[in-house]
Amino acid sequence: MNKRNIIINSALLFSIAFLWQMTLHELGHFTAAILLHAKDVTLYHNYANYNSTGLSMSSMLIIVSAGPLFSLFIGALFHFLCSKYKKRNSFFLFLLYMSSFGYICFCGYLMIAPFFQNGDTGFVFHQLGFPIWLVFVFAGLGVAFVLMIGKWLGKYFAEMATAEIMNDKEQQNKFADVLIKYPLFIGVVITTLLNLPVVAFLSLLYPLGNPMNMFWIYGYVTDTTYATDNANKQFDKLEKNQPVLIGVFVLP
Repeated sequence: MNKRNIIINSALLFSIAFLWQMTLHELGHFTAAILLHAKDVTLYHNYANYNSTGLSMSSMLIIVSAGPLFSLFIGALFHFLCSKYKKRNSFFLFLLYMSSFGYICFCGYLMIAPFFQNGDTGFVFHQLGFPIWLVFVFAGLGVAFVLMIGKWLGKYFAEMATAEIMNDKEQQNKFADVLIKYPLFIGVVITTLLNLPVVAFLSLLYPLGNPMNMFWIYGYVTDTTYATDNANKQFDKLEKNQPVLIGVFVLP
């Protein structure tokens, strides 16, 4: 197993998918603001800026909630694509990261809602007058959903390995380290630096903390035995240098 190349390839895909999902999340805010005739609407990769003057509270709630809901849609869409895509290659890993980050973004906003009223879901719940106990219920549902995501997507990450690796628990755990754990640490550093400067603390908290929910998926991969029917039959490609990933990462 060429650990170095797998770590590099996975870290690049982690970073690419995270940045794309984050931009699409902001695109949800941006599109809603345009449709509801907000003024001076501008899209950035980590936030959408607009003038809320003249907007009704209903319009504001739609704009603010559009980001998390679009992230949920991204999670579900790419999860569906993963279920249909048969090859276990780098493109599949990209689809998998996109689904993971879409779901995690939505759940993350639920989980922080009790503590940040200026966050997307926190703002919506506050404006709707939800009692704090109900906001904590939604936060708990976010935690439960993350656990479900780990179960749903863990098997796909495990299937990036060969059948031989999947049948050897020690090897499977080592593979989980190089495919998920180490790329997670590297990806968090990369995406956090690319988010600087930030307009609000949450813009920094998101790349620093939200990806850590990937450890739920990592936990399932290391603790669960999976069927090898869909094991990776092109593992040698995952172990090779893939300059195209560097190109995709650098070009945007």
